[in-house]
Amino acid sequence: MTELNYYFQAGDPAQAPLLMLHGTGGYEDELVPLAKKIAHNSPLLGIRGRLVENGRTRYFAHTATGGFDLNSLAQETTWLLQTIDQLAVKHHLAANRMIVLGYSNGANMAAHAWLTGQAQFKTGLLFHPMQLTPYKTVQPLSDVKIWASHGSFDPIVPAANFQTLTQSLTTAQADLTVFEAEQSHALSPQEITAAQQWLQQSQRL
Repeated sequence: MTELNYYFQAGDPAQAPLLMLHGTGGYEDELVPLAKKIAHNSPLLGIRGRLVENGRTRYFAHTATGGFDLNSLAQETTWLLQTIDQLAVKHHLAANRMIVLGYSNGANMAAHAWLTGQAQFKTGLLFHPMQLTPYKTVQPLSDVKIWASHGSFDPIVPAANFQTLTQSLTTAQADLTVFEAEQSHALSPQEITAAQQWLQQSQRL
C-alpha cells in the first residue's frame, strides 16, 4: 500500500465538485483533462488508489486466482469514502454534492459504494464500469442519478456483466442513463460528449 496521494484544484464554489476516480494504473490527476472538458469550472478532487499490483495502481486487490478480493474491496471502499470525507472538510467541499467521474476501476468502486449504501454522492458519470460481486439486496438509490457507458467490443467488461450492473442499479431505483457504442475499453469522443450533455441537463433539472 502507498501513502495518500491526491489532487485538488479549486474552482467555482457555486458548482458541484468533481470527484475523479482513475482506472487501473492511473493516478490522482489522470482524469483532469476529462474533468475540465465535462465541467471546466468545477472544483476537482482526485484520489489515487493505494494498492499496487504488478506495478499498477488500483483501488482494490485481486485474489491469487485472478478474481476480485472481496475483503480488500470492503476495506478499501471504507478507506476511500473516509478519505473523501476528510479531504472534503480540508478543502471546504460538500461531499454530498460531489459528482463522481469514474473510469473502469474507479467507476467500479463508485458503483459498489452506491449499491452497498455507503456513498453520500448523488450524481455519477461511470465510464466502463462493471459489477464486482452479486448483491442479495441493494440499497435504495431513488435520489441518485447515474450515467454509465459500455463498449460492445470491450475486452474487460463483458456485456453480460454490464447488464447485471445496470439491472442492480435499476432495481435500486437509481435514475440511470446508459450509453452503449461500438468501441473498446478506451474512452471515445462520442461518449465524452454524451456524458457532458447528460451532466449539463441533469444539473439543470
